[in-house]
Amino acid sequence: MRRIEMEWLPVGIKVIAELEDGPNKHLADLFWNQLPYCSLQNHALVSGHHLYHLVPCAELVYAEAGHKVDRTQSPDGTLYLSQLQHLAIKYGPLSEYIPAAPVGQVIAEHLPRLREAGQACWNAAYRSKQIVQVRIRAEGKPGWDFSLPRFECPDHPAVNALASRIQDETAAIWVDPPREILDIHRGEIASGAGSYEQYFSTLVFVNGETRSLGYNNLNGLVRLSKKESFSLQALCEAARMYIGTSAEFLGYCGLAKLWTFTQETLAILPQLQTKQQFTALIGSLALYANVLNTWNLQYFPWKHGSEYPARSSTLGRRPAQPAL
Repeated sequence: MRRIEMEWLPVGIKVIAELEDGPNKHLADLFWNQLPYCSLQNHALVSGHHLYHLVPCAELVYAEAGHKVDRTQSPDGTLYLSQLQHLAIKYGPLSEYIPAAPVGQVIAEHLPRLREAGQACWNAAYRSKQIVQVRIRAEGKPGWDFSLPRFECPDHPAVNALASRIQDETAAIWVDPPREILDIHRGEIASGAGSYEQYFSTLVFVNGETRSLGYNNLNGLVRLSKKESFSLQALCEAARMYIGTSAEFLGYCGLAKLWTFTQETLAILPQLQTKQQFTALIGSLALYANVLNTWNLQYFPWKHGSEYPARSSTLGRRPAQPAL
């Protein structure tokens, strides 16, 4: 059985997990083949005691799971991979029952360490804003030689150049905060976005729009590009329909580079000749948007959640399922 080391810095906690050879082995293989890597660690903000981070493996966006489970019923220490390009780890009670694809398990003797790491990551996300980096490698393998994988498009120099610029920016902010995000979260927004001289509402909208643009629209386009039933013409039309409005709004809110990259992407769509070129370009923009989302989640002032305590009578209650 393949074993991995996960370490959180500067928390200083390391755990061992084992990857399973089951119905999701193909997902575990994609993950294993990407090792070693590092990523910004996020903590779930809705579902409960859950850690997740971006895995630098584009294939996860469109790879289908062979088996999914109810996370609320899974044992602590379960590892999941998702089409959001996430590795997620359950370390305690969860309320989100939406099925996920299990790929491994933290060894039993390291579960106390995992829970300690989870608490530290929650404090970093909710209060201190300390940047926590997760490093993952095969157990016993020395070194951390990691570079972000890249989409290459040598048959179209203009597309390749634009994708390369987007990927260069993505690599620059993979584990280092982007200046634009820092400025937005300081209220330094050139457009003055934020009604009545406040910018909290701007933070809320930036967080929601960036998440939706990356997770749903751009990742969705990448998944569609792998379906034979969608032509290049249909993909380009869908891209023009689904990404411009959100990206322009986010540019107004302070994410100028995202809007610039999006405008250049939309402008070059008529020049595309193959679906592979489309995937390289949209895939590059998708990962960039999703990295911006990780930093929005890191810096958003979640501490205000203490002003809205949950009602104990609603905790863990599932909504009624609609009748068929």
